[in-house]
Amino acid sequence: MPEVGDEIDDAERVAALADRHRDAWQRTLNDAETLAEQREEDGWETLVIPAGDTAPEPREAGDSDRYGLVHVIPSNFADDFEALSDEQFSAYDVYRAESDGRVFVVTELLEARSDDGTESDGESTGVETTADESTDGAAGLAVYVVGTYELRHAGDLIETAIDADLMYTHLQRLDGTEVASILHEDPEKFFPQVDRFVDDA
Repeated sequence: MPEVGDEIDDAERVAALADRHRDAWQRTLNDAETLAEQREEDGWETLVIPAGDTAPEPREAGDSDRYGLVHVIPSNFADDFEALSDEQFSAYDVYRAESDGRVFVVTELLEARSDDGTESDGESTGVETTADESTDGAAGLAVYVVGTYELRHAGDLIETAIDADLMYTHLQRLDGTEVASILHEDPEKFFPQVDRFVDDA
């Protein structure tokens, strides 16, 4: 039976961990806002979406072959996304940090448009292209999806994404209604140091 002193120590550790996670989440949101402001200075329209919940979903988790990071987003942000985006993302980038077993991630999605306001002639399949190919001489919409999840739950997804050499970002409403599914090349942007999870043999 644990001593009273042990219980107090455990409660203090849990409280300190929660404080660190809150601080890390706020820093991640601030970083996303800074990235958005930098894009706005270059003429981009921006949308920062803080996910209410983010979960790594492997293929075997549901009734379909869907896999990727699933971000549950508030209805007002889902409405804004649907009003602004054609889901023709020509490039993406991932900014991430780890703290006490949690990953804090900002996924930047770029929907470039030419100077006349039409979509760019660059790639528009939702897969990654280089910034020079997709955004040179054009502005458009930059979406920043902010999420956090426990790394220990991501092993199966990491193996799936690395094996397929593709990764997905899924946005959905609280009731499960899908808002968007975006395809990405180069899963290692999401999961650096994959040797921790994937057995080369």
